[in-house]
Amino acid sequence: MKKKSIYLFVFFALLALKNYSQSYYELSVDNDLYFQTDQYYSSGILISYGKKIENKVNHWRLGQDIYHPSRRYTSDISKMDYPYSGWLFLQNEREVFLSENSSYSWGLEIGVTGDASLAQTFQNFYHKTFLNLPELSWVGAQPQSLQFGVFGQINKGKSLSDYFHITSQLYSKISSYRILFTGRIGVLIGVGNKMPFQKVSFSKHESSGGIYFGTRQQYIPHDFALSGNLYDFAPREKTYKNNVYRNNFEFGFFSQKNKWTFLMLYQSMSKDTPGQRLNRHQVLNITIRNKF
Repeated sequence: MKKKSIYLFVFFALLALKNYSQSYYELSVDNDLYFQTDQYYSSGILISYGKKIENKVNHWRLGQDIYHPSRRYTSDISKMDYPYSGWLFLQNEREVFLSENSSYSWGLEIGVTGDASLAQTFQNFYHKTFLNLPELSWVGAQPQSLQFGVFGQINKGKSLSDYFHITSQLYSKISSYRILFTGRIGVLIGVGNKMPFQKVSFSKHESSGGIYFGTRQQYIPHDFALSGNLYDFAPREKTYKNNVYRNNFEFGFFSQKNKWTFLMLYQSMSKDTPGQRLNRHQVLNITIRNKF
C-alpha cells in the first residue's frame, strides 16, 4: 500500500510538472547576402533552447558572429574599412515573467574570438562550396582570446487595442567582448505576442500573426570586433575607432501556427566605425521556433 502511494505521488507530480512546463528550440540566422552585399556584420547564427516552469524560463544559446571589411578580397590592411573578426559564444539566461506581457532576466556568457571562433573556417567553406567564390584573406584579423561577461534585460508590452501594441526593451551587457546599453521601442500590429519582437512568448494563442515597426538605440563604449581586447594594450597593425552611439531601424513580421513560429526582421544599421564606406548596412534575420 505504501509503495502504491509513492508511485501515485510521483505520477501526479510528473503530470503537474508537465502541465506547468513548456519548452522551445529555435534557429535564428542573420545575413546580408539577401541584399547582394557581404560586409561588416556579415552573418550570425544562433541556436537556442529553453524551458519554462511556472513563470520562470531557463534559456541556453550557442552562437557565432562573423565580421569583415567591404573590400573583402584585399590583403592590404590600409584599404580595409573594418577588421576581420569572429565570435563563438555560449549564453545562459534566467527569465522571470511578471505577466504575459512583462518580464526581466539576467545571464552569463563565455566565448572565444580569433581562430578558435571558427569564423574563417566556416565562412571560407561556405563561400567556396555553396557560392563558388574565392576565399577571403582574413589578413589582420582580431586576435584569439577568451571573453566573458554578464547581461540583463527588461521587457514590456502594452496593448492599446486588440490589434495594436507598444513594445519596449531595455538591455545591457558588461563583457570583455562588448559593453553596451540598448533601448528598443516598437509598434506591433496583430494578434498574439505582445512582447518585444523576436522575444520568445508562451502566449496561449495557437494561431497568430502580425507586423512590426521599431527602432533600437545603442550606446557601446567598447566593442572587441573593432578595437580588440579591453585588457590588452599591445600595439596592432591597425585600430578602428568605435562609434559609441549607433541606431537600427527595424521592420518585421511573424506568423504562428500551432507550435511553430516563423519570424523575419529587416534591420538598417548605422555605422559601427566612422571609416565604413557605406552609411548604413542592411541585414535580414530569419527565425524558426518550435514549442513543445
